[in-house]
Parts: sequence; C-alpha cells; structure tokens
Amino acid sequence: MTQSKVVPLKREGNRTQALPPIVNSIRQQARKQLLVLLRDLLDSTDDALFEMADRSHNDADHHLYFDSMRQIRLHRSDIQTLFVEDLNAGFESVFHPRPEACVDQPELVADDADAMSLLNNDELEVSVAISGIVSKVTSQFSLPIMELTRRFDHLAKHGTVNERRNPLGPQAISECFAAAIGGLEIDIRIRIILLKLFERHVMQKMGPIYDEANRLLADAGVLKDLKRTLARGRNPHDGQSRSAADSRPGQGPTTAPFGSEAAAAGPAGEPHSRAQPGASGGPFDFGAIQSLLAGARNDSGVSGGQLGPIIATPALLDLLNAVQVESGKQALTIDQVPPLLDLRQVVVSRAPDVTGEAMNQLGRADEDVVNFIGLLFDYILNDRNLAIPMKALIARLQIPIVKLAIIDKSFFERSSHPARELLNELSSAGIGWSSAAELKRDAVYDKIESVVVRVLNGFSDNPGIFKQLLDELRSFRTQDSERQGRMEQRIREKESGRARTLAAKQEAQQVINQKACGMRLPRELGRFLSEVWSRALVFVSLREGAGSAEWASLVATLDELLWSLQPLDDLNQIEQRDALRDDLLDRLGEAMTLIQVADTERSQWLTVIRDQLCEVSSNDRAYLEDDALPVVAEHFTELEEIVLAAPQEVTDSYQGPPAEPAFVDKINRLTEGTWVELKQDAGTVVRCKLATIVRPGDRYVFINRRGMKVAEKTRMELARELQDERMLVLNDAQVFDRALQAVIGNLRQIQNGAPSR
Repeated sequence: MTQSKVVPLKREGNRTQALPPIVNSIRQQARKQLLVLLRDLLDSTDDALFEMADRSHNDADHHLYFDSMRQIRLHRSDIQTLFVEDLNAGFESVFHPRPEACVDQPELVADDADAMSLLNNDELEVSVAISGIVSKVTSQFSLPIMELTRRFDHLAKHGTVNERRNPLGPQAISECFAAAIGGLEIDIRIRIILLKLFERHVMQKMGPIYDEANRLLADAGVLKDLKRTLARGRNPHDGQSRSAADSRPGQGPTTAPFGSEAAAAGPAGEPHSRAQPGASGGPFDFGAIQSLLAGARNDSGVSGGQLGPIIATPALLDLLNAVQVESGKQALTIDQVPPLLDLRQVVVSRAPDVTGEAMNQLGRADEDVVNFIGLLFDYILNDRNLAIPMKALIARLQIPIVKLAIIDKSFFERSSHPARELLNELSSAGIGWSSAAELKRDAVYDKIESVVVRVLNGFSDNPGIFKQLLDELRSFRTQDSERQGRMEQRIREKESGRARTLAAKQEAQQVINQKACGMRLPRELGRFLSEVWSRALVFVSLREGAGSAEWASLVATLDELLWSLQPLDDLNQIEQRDALRDDLLDRLGEAMTLIQVADTERSQWLTVIRDQLCEVSSNDRAYLEDDALPVVAEHFTELEEIVLAAPQEVTDSYQGPPAEPAFVDKINRLTEGTWVELKQDAGTVVRCKLATIVRPGDRYVFINRRGMKVAEKTRMELARELQDERMLVLNDAQVFDRALQAVIGNLRQIQNGAPSR
C-alpha cells in the first residue's frame, strides 16, 4: 500500500502577535497539559485498534484496523503539530482577529438541518460526533467553561467571545483535533473511533485545565468576583423580566441558572452579549429550558393576564406532597403502562382541599418545571428500550421528581445529580425484564420496587434521600453483577467447550476421511478408525491443538496403519512393513491408553489389528510366490465417509435468505453484555443478553436475567432477524439523559418552526 503523508495546513500571512501576558501564560499552560493528554490518547489508540483487529470477524476489518494503526503511528508527530497550530490560531483569532473576522457572523448551530444537508456523509458523521462531545463536556464542566468564557470575553477588545469562540472551549478543542486528523487516509469508522477516544482521554479530563485558567485569570484581577456574581442570580436591573408569580408573598425568586438572561450580565451590570438558549452551561440548564419552552409557546416567558389566583411555590409543594402521599398508598400495578399524570390539573383540582381556596394558576417557573418534567416522563413512558414493568415503576416517580426540580434547579444542570443517576440506574437494572409474570421472587425487582416505595413515602423536602438510595442500589447491583458474572462465565466456558469439541470432531473427521475414505479396509479396521482413533485425534486436538507435535504423531501413525493395510507387490517393502509392525502396534496401544480405553478392549483391538496386518502380509507374500490368493481378501470393504456425532444442541448453519450487508455489519458490532429483544415464532417477546460469541462457529449465545440460556443463533440468522424487525438492540444506558436530549431537540425544532420528532 502506498503510504500517504499528512500535509500540514498552510496558513499564509498568519503572523503571530503578542497576546495579553495572562492569556499567553494560560495558552502555554493549556498547550502543555493538552499535549500530555494527546500523547496518552495516541498511546491508547494503538491498544484500542489492536484489540479491535484481534476481535475482527473478517480479513477486511482486520487489515483496516492494522492499516489505520500504521497510519496513525507514522503521522503521530504531525497530528500533535497540527493540533498545537490550530490551538494557537484559536487564541490569535479571538484576541488579534483579522479585520474581516471582527464583523459578527451568524453562528452555525450544530443541529441545524440545513447546514447539515450541505455536508457529505463523512463530514456529517464527524460533525455529529463533535456535537455529541461538545454537549457532554459542556454539561460536565458547565460552570468553569462559563466562567472562562466570560473572562475571555472581558479581555477581548475586538469582538464577543461566546462558548463556540472560546479557544479552550469544547467546540474549539474538538475542532482542533478533527482538523489534526483530517489529513489521515483512514476510513470514516476509524475517524469516529478516534473522536470517541479523544472524548474519553482528553475532553473528559479538561477540568483541571479550566480550573487552572480561571484561577490564573482571577488572580490577575479579571472578573475576580465572577463566581459570587453568578451565585447571586438575577441582578437588580432585571426585575422587570420577573413573572408576577415571583413577586407574590410567599413566592421566593427563582435562582437564576447558568445561561439565563440575568446571568449574562457581568459585575455591576456590565453588559455582555446574551448567549443562545442552551449554549451557556450546556443545553440542559434551567434558564435555557425556560427559553426553549417560551419559544415553543411563542411568547417571551413573562407572565401576564393571569386568569386566577396563583399557587405560590410553598403551597404547590404542599399540594404535591399530599398527592404523593396518596400515590404511595396505592397498590403498584406493573403489567401495564400507566397514563401520564397531568400534574397541573391534579394540583389545581386539589388546591381547595389543601390550601382552603381555589387557585388555578402556577408561577411561570413552577409551571415550566411541571411541563418540562411532564415531557420527560412522556418520552420515558414511550421509550421502547424500557420494559412495561419498569415504565410502571418509573411513572410513580413523576411527582417526587417534579418536587425535587422545583426545590433544586441543579437537577437540570448536573448530569451527576443523584436523582438523575438513580433514574438511570433503575432503568439499567430492569433492562432485562420481559413481562410482569416473570418477576415473582425476583430479587432485582424487589429491590427496585422498594426504592420506588421509599421515595414515595420518604421524600418531602430532603434531596439527600436520592443519594442514599442511589448508593444502596449500586451496592446491591454490584453484588448481583458478581453473581451474574459467575453464571455468565460458566455459560461461556460451557459454550466454548462445546464449540472446541465440535471443531475438534470436524478436524478429526476431515483427516480420517481425507486419508481413508474410499480405501478398501477390513471391516473391523474401519470400526477402529471411526470409534477409537477419531477419539484419540479429538482428545489431542482439544488438549494440545491440531498443530501440535502430538497431533502430527497421531496423523503419522494413521498414515502408517493405512499403508500397512494396503497390498504391496515389492518384497523389500513387505519386509519393511513386517519389521515396523510391533512398533506400530505399540503406538496404537499408547494412543488407546491416552484416551483411557479399557485394558480388555485395548487388547482385543490390538489382537484384531495384528491379525489383519499378518493376513495382509501373508496374502502379499503368497501373491509374489504365485500361490493361490486367499479368498479372505474379498472381505475387505470400501470405507465409507465417517461422520462423528456432534455435541448435543449445536444448531445447524442458517439456511434462510441472506441479510443485507448493513445489517450484518450491525451484528458484527454487537458485544458481549448487549441486551436485545427477540420476537419468537409464537409471537412472544423475550429480552436476553448476549453472553458470548462462540468461535469457531460464530454462534451467538443469549441468556436471560437468571443466567439461563434462551437462544443460540448464527451471525447471518441474527442479521436477518434484525432486518425483518424481529430483533431490537436495546440501549440500557442513561434513560433520563436520552429523554433530556430528545425533549430538548424537539423543543428546538418547534422553536425553529420544524415539526418535532
């Protein structure tokens, strides 16, 4: 293969100008730390691609991974150089932009459909991958990224610095890396793998870099009190934008979340450009959510013209507590998905009983929480990945989650919030449930049900209960996973043993048939080969391997035995054969001892073989001496093809119509531990986990939650079932985060005038 060379990008006229000293210091520190992370990434890439090549199912993928590994090794230094050049250029473009760059241009939104349509498929995949990285990292480090962006914006004299233009922001750093590997001649699949590794080894470790940059800037006096300013929430000049509910007695002001309009003002009301909704602090902070909800309603988010008395936040929490208590007393029903609660209507209808007066309006912030949590639970209850029993249990948590979100707005901002992680943990634990009927005496179900009941009965205004229950559930799942792991290991060992036995029998059968099929042999010798010698070949193949010296010795003995049983017309060869007879019989006896043939049976076989060898020799000598040929030779028969009994329950190869390559490729990417949903012939649906992929044979073995084998299929059979929609690959990760991303995406589409998905 012709080796390509990564050609560095030419940047004509890119003269380096002096940055502000503090910015230059930050750039040098960040560059040093990023290079360390980048070297670690490239080291890990070697290991990852080697492992993928080792697990590849065909020669094409094997060569793809090794060729890509070679490309990356050859151009490792070029990747680092290009990355640093783009990093430096990012700082230059912010603090010393060219004149034409000072004019504000409308920014491209990562998920803008029109922009995406202009990209080719590979560019689109890279763009989507970068958007995913930016979303996750922005959510993970929302506060330090926002602080750093604000401080860089304060220092920049020629334009506005937002998170997309922040030279250390996740967008800029990810684009630097994508550009650095852009010249490599590698497949798009490898490019996406590199971006995923970049997220894991570089972007998820950016926290210390952001903290150090903010510390240096604060020590230099750049917006030194920024953190306290953000913590205070809305500033005094923002009062006119507050809803009527915020100014009512008993309704405290909602803390301004990161990304809200109030938070966009600097110290002492210093004006700054307002970020796009959802840009600051990631797309999931509450301020951005309120902006999206307002956009979806086509209003400004300001309450006005209320139709009745407003339920203040404390009264709303009392109402929700009362409804939650009643819900906790109701029997759990897990055989059907419950309808989504219209919490606003429930609260309004219960208001006279709890507060003593009729009230039919919520404050804007509280109503946004109720509506948004309702959208999230609507998505969760329609999520195909969740079994009906799990949906029924999670639905019971709608009221507690609404209460929590009203009390603690960080619920929206923190992906590591204990309540969010608890929801994710619950859904992941129950991913293997197929129906309510199978959950009797199920320890995992009992634990999950107890968690839900304890939330309903124990959560009033104490968010700490979610952390406590999360720790308990994780501890329980760790123990359960260890038990499941032992069961799965036994399954893997058993199936692997069956596969190796089948392969060994096929190898022995092939060798014997190749050498003896069609030869004229005494009937008893044919039995010996199929019943005894094949066992010896299988035993050695399993213990030592078909390429071992022991295997070669058995095959050589087989060759000598077959040669000795054939007529010879040369006296010297007959003499040689007779001289080797005792040694041959000794080796045959040793092989029978190896496979523990009983002494009596062993002696009988050796006697039969000796008699046959003597008879063949006598016939040959008589023929050469012109004596009458004994008629006993007519008893020699043509050996038929030997078929050894295969291990029980091993399925035959798939005989149906082939699947399309795209579906075969998806099956090739299945890994052990993946949960799937299979539709059986009777119409029933079973959820099971891929326990092992058995090679040789490419058999996929699936087990249920109790560790029992429920299905065994070939690669092509699975691909065909996936194509025919008789199989669904389940996603057991982060149900809440999936819901959050989907709802945010739908709100953005509604706001932009596109139909929601």
